Amino acid sequence: MKKFYISISLLSFILLAIIGCEDFNELTAPKINFGTADFTRFVCIGNSLTMGEQSTSIFESAQQYSFGNIIAKQVGTTYAQATFSDPGTVGRLEVGSLNPFTLYTNPGQGSPTNLNYPAPYNNLGIKSAFIFDVMNARSATTCYTAQPPFNTPNPLFDVVLRGLGTQMELALAQQPTLVTLWIGNNDILAFATRGGLFPPTSASLFQNQYTQILTALSSTGAPVIIGSLPNGLLTPFFTTVGPGIGLKLQSLPVPGLVYQTTGGPGIAVATANQLLTDSVLVTLSGSSAAGLIGDQTGKYYSDNGIPVPPGVNTAFPFGLTPENPFPNGLVLDPTEIAGYKALRAGFNDIISGLAATFNYPVINWDDVFNQLASSNGLIVNGVTYSTTYIEGNFFSLDGIHPTSQGYGIIANEFIKAINEECNAQIPLVDVSTIPGSLVFEGQVNMGKYGIPIIPYGALDNVLF
Repeated sequence: MKKFYISISLLSFILLAIIGCEDFNELTAPKINFGTADFTRFVCIGNSLTMGEQSTSIFESAQQYSFGNIIAKQVGTTYAQATFSDPGTVGRLEVGSLNPFTLYTNPGQGSPTNLNYPAPYNNLGIKSAFIFDVMNARSATTCYTAQPPFNTPNPLFDVVLRGLGTQMELALAQQPTLVTLWIGNNDILAFATRGGLFPPTSASLFQNQYTQILTALSSTGAPVIIGSLPNGLLTPFFTTVGPGIGLKLQSLPVPGLVYQTTGGPGIAVATANQLLTDSVLVTLSGSSAAGLIGDQTGKYYSDNGIPVPPGVNTAFPFGLTPENPFPNGLVLDPTEIAGYKALRAGFNDIISGLAATFNYPVINWDDVFNQLASSNGLIVNGVTYSTTYIEGNFFSLDGIHPTSQGYGIIANEFIKAINEECNAQIPLVDVSTIPGSLVFEGQVNMGKYGIPIIPYGALDNVLF
C-alpha cells in the first residue's frame, strides 16, 4: 500500500492527538561553534508564523514547535512564550472523518498558561499582527484590526504584551543579543484570504513602519535576521478547492463557474481550465460552498447568517448562473491575483532595500515555497514536503500555517541565515525527529473532486 504522512492537530475519537506530544529527540548537538552568534537574549518579533499557530489555533503542544523555540532548543538557550493549554485559542480545526475527509471546529477553548512570567516573552509573535502593530499596538483595542473600518480588537495582544508596552518596546527592554523579524505578511494576505475584500496596507505606510522598526532594532547592536514575505498564493488555502471545482465543471455542460467580482461588470466566469491551472483561485473557505454548485439554493447565505445580496435570486443554480453567482469573497480573480503579486513584490523590495541599508540579511522564502510547489516537492531528512493539502505534510489543516515539521524547516532556514551572518556552525535540526505527522496506509478520501469538507466560518480569521 502507498504510505504517506498527514500533518494534523486533532483530539477526536477517531485519531490520537500526537502533535507535540513528545519532546525533542536529541536535537541539541554536544558542541556548537556559535561564531559571533549570542543567544543569551534571543527575541523573535512577528505574527502567527512566529507565535507558532497551527490549524487556526494557538496551543501549547504546537507552540513548542514554533520556529523560535526549535532554534532555542537546538542551541540550548531559554525561550519564554505566551502559551495556551489545549485545545488552544477558540476554533481549532480537527479531523472528524477520514472517509470522506471532514473537518470540524473544536468548541472548546484553552487558557493562557504563562501569564505570570516575570519578564517580557522571548517570543513576541502575535497572531494576526500587522506591520503597524509592532511600533504602535499596546493592547487589543489599539491594534491595527481594532481600528476602522475593521473594528475587530485582537485579544492576543493583551495576552502577549500584558500591558507592558508594544512588541518593539518589549523587545528593546530585553536588550536582545539576537533578533528575528518576520512581519508584514498579513498586510497583503488578508486581502487575498478574503477574496480581495480586505484593503491591503499602503506601500507608504509599510515603508514608514518598516523603517521605524529597523531603526529601533539597530540601536541594540544585535544581529537581526529578517524574513521576507512568502507567496501565500502557493499554499493549499488557495490551490485546493479551485481545481476540484474545475474537475466537476468538466463533467457539466456549462461554460464555467459564475462568480461575483469586486469591480465591473460585477459577474465573471471562470472556465474549468482557469480553475485547474490556478488562473482563478477559490479559497479553502469556499470548500463547503463548492458542494452547493448547481443547486437551486441560498444555503450558503443562510448557513453563514448572511443576507442574500441584492439582485441574487436563489431559485437559480448556485455558481452556474449570473442570477445566483458564487460569492466574491471566496474567489481571487485574475485582476486580484495580479494585485496581490504586485503588492508582495513591492513590499519585498521595501524589505530588501531597507535591510541592505541597515546591513541585515533577508531570508528569501521563494526558495522554499517554490520548491514545495514544484512537482518533486521539497525533500528534507528523507521526507518529501509539498503544497498538497494534507498529504503535503508542510501545512496544517488551515492550509496556511505550517505543521510542527514545517516549522522545523523554517527554523533551519533561520539557522542557515544565522550561520552565514555570524560565521557560526550551528547544526540544522533533523526535521524527521519532530513529531506531529501521522502515517496512514492507503489514501484519505477527499471525495470525488478532491474538495475537503470544512465547516462554514471555520477559516474566517485565518491570517499569518
